[in-house]
Amino acid sequence: MDLKLEGKNAIVTGSTAGIGQAIALELAAEGANVAICGRNADGVEQMLTQLQDYPIKSVGGVVDVSDAEAFPEWVNSVAAELGTPDILVANVNGAPLVEGEFTAPDVMSSIRAIRTVIPWLKESDAGSIVYIGSIAGVIGVPQLPEYGAGKAALTHYMKSLAQELVPFGIRVNTVSPGDIFFPDGAWDRFQQANPERFKAILERNPRGTLGTREEVAKVVSFIASPVASLVNGGHLIVDGCCTQHVHF
Repeated sequence: MDLKLEGKNAIVTGSTAGIGQAIALELAAEGANVAICGRNADGVEQMLTQLQDYPIKSVGGVVDVSDAEAFPEWVNSVAAELGTPDILVANVNGAPLVEGEFTAPDVMSSIRAIRTVIPWLKESDAGSIVYIGSIAGVIGVPQLPEYGAGKAALTHYMKSLAQELVPFGIRVNTVSPGDIFFPDGAWDRFQQANPERFKAILERNPRGTLGTREEVAKVVSFIASPVASLVNGGHLIVDGCCTQHVHF
């Protein structure tokens, strides 16, 4: 399927590792120009090197989305170099697997970052925002209550934002991954630290394996693309049937 992403300009935050990295690479594979950012200079350079494998334009910046001055400046530089952004993939704060690492400031910095890009998306004829949530936002997570609450809050925000931006032709959706395994990721580290408890994680996933970041990236690329023009205000759980309840 042609996702009609060729020549579109995408900003992917938190895109030097993990799910964000896979999303940026998948968008590039589909022909989109990609702007990536992260807090680690080496990670940004390594990612830009990988993006050179694709016949697209790519830019990168060492920037934290929570920086209220630096992030808008970087977005302006992206627009100057690539052109008007068409897509924002808001991928911030992966699961920390320790308590207290996702709180109200994280929520507000995410909202400010999204608001920064909206004026540019209004100039696009295919504006799209995809927020990367988590199943932690729809189930109880007593081990990480702050993280779950933050993800739930932003998922709700994205639904309201979708309704706000409909008149401007901007689609807003949330994709919430389940347990995703990749080298040196949170679940990889958890497996190495506690292999017995990791078996319980496998058991709660019906197919017997965790998801891959590439599987998530393909879903995000479709949802972000013009082909998914009727998908707006949606919340898609991508967890291999790990959760059992109906998602409203």
